[in-house]
Amino acid sequence: MVPSGTFPAMEFERLQELYNRCNPDEPLSPGDDRNVDIDHRGVRGAHWTNKLARQIELSRTPVCQLFTGLRGTGKSTEIQRLAARLSDPKRRNLLTVLIDADDVLDLTVEIDISDVLALVLLHTERAVLAAEGGHAADALVDGPLRRLWAWLSRTDVEIGNASAGIDAGAKVGIVLNLKTNPTVRQRVREIVAKHLATFVRFVHDELRELEERARKLGRSGIVILFDSLEKLRGTSLTWKPVLESAERIFSSGAPYLQLPVHVLYTIPPALARRMVEPVSFLPMIKVRDMDGNLHPEGVAVIAELVKKRIDDDALREIFGESALRDRIRAIALWSGGYPREIVRLLQTLLELEAFPVDGKTLERELYRAGNAYRSIVYDSGAIPWLATVNRTKRLITSNDQEREAADHLLQNNVILRYLNDDEWVDLHPSVAGMQELAGPVPDANDAAAERGA
Repeated sequence: MVPSGTFPAMEFERLQELYNRCNPDEPLSPGDDRNVDIDHRGVRGAHWTNKLARQIELSRTPVCQLFTGLRGTGKSTEIQRLAARLSDPKRRNLLTVLIDADDVLDLTVEIDISDVLALVLLHTERAVLAAEGGHAADALVDGPLRRLWAWLSRTDVEIGNASAGIDAGAKVGIVLNLKTNPTVRQRVREIVAKHLATFVRFVHDELRELEERARKLGRSGIVILFDSLEKLRGTSLTWKPVLESAERIFSSGAPYLQLPVHVLYTIPPALARRMVEPVSFLPMIKVRDMDGNLHPEGVAVIAELVKKRIDDDALREIFGESALRDRIRAIALWSGGYPREIVRLLQTLLELEAFPVDGKTLERELYRAGNAYRSIVYDSGAIPWLATVNRTKRLITSNDQEREAADHLLQNNVILRYLNDDEWVDLHPSVAGMQELAGPVPDANDAAAERGA
């Protein structure tokens, strides 16, 4: 039944279907028909699945990779593609362990090495059990998780006494419930901090045993892909200590995160600037080059992305046939090549009550969507420094205030990163045009755009 109210000429059920195809928060699996091979035109400087896979495929020793990028640039999709490639029996034939931090950690609070390694052990054992035809519950009977709890109980009398009489399976559930049980999580962290080397050695020994079990199943080894750690951002009050906790883990704590099996961790984008270890940073789709000239290939990829979400007939109805190309180009240029912004804007436009969307309406919606970015800039207190970034396209900081501003603006998608022959940053186009930054970008329908696309 169609809800009461006035809807555009498009049937309500059809509109609803398209609206949900444009969910900006939904990562796409490799087989999803909305997927676009963004990298086949070279608009992100590399073929990212290949780039991430080759080091693991070629190395005879365990690889530890760090991967980042802004939320909504396609990291989770790339990781799922990577998992499919590495587990392919015709290629590397690894047993793939995919961990989504969003499901198992509270990403608004500080993180610790014990959190990461305990979850690595939990999910690796579950993956091996599944490959052997067992069940996740079997992990609580006589395996690494039960031995982990036994080690914690022997090491700390208080946590052992607190759980006296509790079934071993329930104990393991308590200790690894790191998302919703802050008291136990904190106690485990304190124990591990006192005995870190012993704890790490225990985890490594158990992972070696699990990999041997995987090899007996015909696999060439294990690879762990720890996704969504880049979402560690805290709240408006806690984002700084949360980010600092991630820095402690992935810089000074990095040796402890190198495992006896292949592993890839995602990290918050702000940390990429602070790391000694190399970090693969997934860039935006290049719609303009470093000098501001239109890059037609990037606009073409975005047009393909739009058409994978909304079919041609619906697009003609939404934008009008004669203006369709110009409307899509305007969206592409406004987005700065940020995939999530494109999808989010499509969903916003589908909420309008009348089609086709004319130029004035689109301009209004683009301006409204940019208000959030402009508010972040005003609140940053770093406009003079940001004006320099806008002019130089380089992210150079010289004091703590600028470094903190860079972290905050990267985390909130105000500063966008690009890669081709060179690497550079730019401001989101809705920000770059602010008078305070003295660097207005050309209008989406300017003469240069007309000549280039």
